Amino acid sequence: MISVRTQILTINTSFLDGTSASTGSIKSFPDTPEQLQIYRKEIFEMRIACLLRVGCYYGAENMVLLFAKHMTQRHDVWYCSPNGVINGYLEDAGVTHVPIDKVSVSTVKHLMKTLKPDLFVVLDNKASLTCALAGVPFLSYQQNNWPFISGFNPYSLGMLFYSRRAKMVVGVSDHLIKTFRFSKYIRDKYVTLPNVVDLSRVRTLAGEIPQEKTYDICFCGRLAPQKSPATFVRVVKKVLESRPETTSIMVGGGETETIAEVNALVEQLGLQEKIIFTGFLENPFEKIKQSKLLFMPSIYEGKCVVVIEAMSLGLPVIGRRAPGLEDDIDDTCGALCDTEEEFYTAITALLDDDELYQKKSQGALARAEASGDVEKFAADFEKICIEAVSL
Repeated sequence: MISVRTQILTINTSFLDGTSASTGSIKSFPDTPEQLQIYRKEIFEMRIACLLRVGCYYGAENMVLLFAKHMTQRHDVWYCSPNGVINGYLEDAGVTHVPIDKVSVSTVKHLMKTLKPDLFVVLDNKASLTCALAGVPFLSYQQNNWPFISGFNPYSLGMLFYSRRAKMVVGVSDHLIKTFRFSKYIRDKYVTLPNVVDLSRVRTLAGEIPQEKTYDICFCGRLAPQKSPATFVRVVKKVLESRPETTSIMVGGGETETIAEVNALVEQLGLQEKIIFTGFLENPFEKIKQSKLLFMPSIYEGKCVVVIEAMSLGLPVIGRRAPGLEDDIDDTCGALCDTEEEFYTAITALLDDDELYQKKSQGALARAEASGDVEKFAADFEKICIEAVSL
C-alpha cells in the first residue's frame, strides 16, 4: 500500500476547509448518511498512535477511546499509555494497547521507530511538550480550559512552543483559543470539537431509573484540586444544617494528596456518616441514577462529560460559573453559581421544590440530547486527522 502521505494528495479535500478566523470551529461534515458513505470511501488508511500519560479512565480518556474505537475500523490505531483500569475498556472496544512506562522523549522516539505512525494524537500539555521535543508529527488534543494560559508565564510559553510544532491543536470549546495569551500565533491550526456522550451506552449501563432516589447530592469525577472537592464537602455541611436528612455521595478516585485532604476535612466537619465515598467505579452510572442532582464545583473544565452523562439520566446540575461548565449548564437544566452560599441556595431550592426539580430534570434530558451525536464526532475527528497528516 502506498503511504498515506502520498495518497492523501489525491483525496477530494473540498470539505477540509480549515477553521474560521473568529472561533476556530470546524465546519460540520458529513450531514447525511449518503455524504458519510462518500466521505469514508475517500479515506485511505492512516497509522495513528494515541499517546496518554496515565492508565486511568475518566472523561478525557473516554473521548480518546471513542475516537480510537471508530478509527480502528479503517485505520491502524494504537492506544499508548501505562497499564491501568484503561486496559479493560480498550479490550472491550477492540483497540490495541501499547503499554509504556511513562511518556518521555526516548519513549516517543521508540514508538515512532517501531509503530511508524503518520500522526500521534496526544492528550494534555506535558505529553504535547514531549512530542514537540521529540520532533514527531502530532496533534495536540486539549480537554481543559487552563486558567493559566491567559498570562505570560512558563505554562503559556510552553503551550506556545508545542502548539507551533503541532500539526493541529484541537480544543473542546472556543474559550481556550479566545483566552490563550498567544492565540494569534496558533489560530490557523486550532479547531474546536466539543465532547459528546454515547447516551444509549450511559442509559444501558445505568439501568432503570428508580422512582425513589437513594442520594440527594452527587459528586462524580477525579478527586483533584481542579474539581474542588473540598467545596463540595463544605456546601454539603451547610445543607445538612438546614436539611439533616440530606444524603450525599462522592464517586471517583483521584490524587493521593487530594484524597487525604478531603478525608481530613470530612473528619474535621464530622461528616463521616453523611458522605459516602465509593472510589473509582467502572460503572458510575448506577450511582448517578440513584441521585437527585449532580453538584460540580470545578474551578475549570474543558467540556465536562459527566455533566452531560448525568443530564442524560435526568439529573439537574449545579455547577460553578467557570469555563467548560458555562456552555452546558443554565437555568433550564440546573444553575450556575459563584459562591458557596449560592451553591447552597440552588441545591436546597431543587431539593425542596418538587415542581422546580421536575422542570429542570426535563430540561436536563433535553440538553443532553444535543450532545449525543457520537457518529458525527468520530467522523469529524477522523477528518481532522486526515487534514493534519496532509500538512
